[in-house]
Amino acid sequence: MKRRSLALRFVALFYVAVLVGAPLVLVFQRAFSPGLDSVWHSLTASDTASAIRLTLVVAAITLPLNVIFGVGASLLIVRHPSKFSRLLDTLIDVPLAISPIIIGLALELAYASNGVFGRALAHLGWQIIFSWPGIVLASAAVSLPLVSREMVPLLREIGDSQEQTAATLGAKPARIFFTITLRSVAWAAAYGATLTLARIIGEYGAVLIVSGNITNKTQTLTLDIASNFENFATQQGFAGAALLAMISIGVLIVLSLAKQRERKNYEYHD
Repeated sequence: MKRRSLALRFVALFYVAVLVGAPLVLVFQRAFSPGLDSVWHSLTASDTASAIRLTLVVAAITLPLNVIFGVGASLLIVRHPSKFSRLLDTLIDVPLAISPIIIGLALELAYASNGVFGRALAHLGWQIIFSWPGIVLASAAVSLPLVSREMVPLLREIGDSQEQTAATLGAKPARIFFTITLRSVAWAAAYGATLTLARIIGEYGAVLIVSGNITNKTQTLTLDIASNFENFATQQGFAGAALLAMISIGVLIVLSLAKQRERKNYEYHD
């Protein structure tokens, strides 16, 4: 039994190493082999620096919007079941079922200057497609389900008995939400937010369609990386890829350490 367990662990570790570990090591090796000065020069080049700034702006706008929506949608689906909530539960999964390219194309058809909604917005002087609002829409669409898909199973598991008890004792809805509900699902929401952030900064397909991929204007970091490789600026491309990977890995490490500390605090109080 012990040998079987060790074999399964080895197979799992080998599988992850082949798919994720080894390719990441090679990216970092190619990025840093010329030296830190070369990496810094690549990341501070005008096109890459502009792409980094745009990526951070898009993430700063999209992440809070999707977290707020994810928390609200999860509570609606679990705590207030109805035909509408069941429909919402189904529609939220759509971005997981279709290609990001299709999402980008749909957004372009809807919000381009000659699109269904874009025509009216263009008359108001608002350009959505081929500008940062379109990138925000695409990023929000592809990462839409990630918070709710972490929260819904946990909300169903913990039930609402504590919330009902607090309401019986006279607690207001806002106090129940912040002191009971939100505390119960904080880590699920945090994991969903982490996955959302990683998806936002790493999205390529949908953003490629709606942005126009204009250098120093609508190029996010992922688009800039692809453009650098297409133009044979491989060192600049590897430097951007390494930065993107470090951001995602760093966020996951911080969240993992924080969760371990929180778990120790609970064990200490128990």
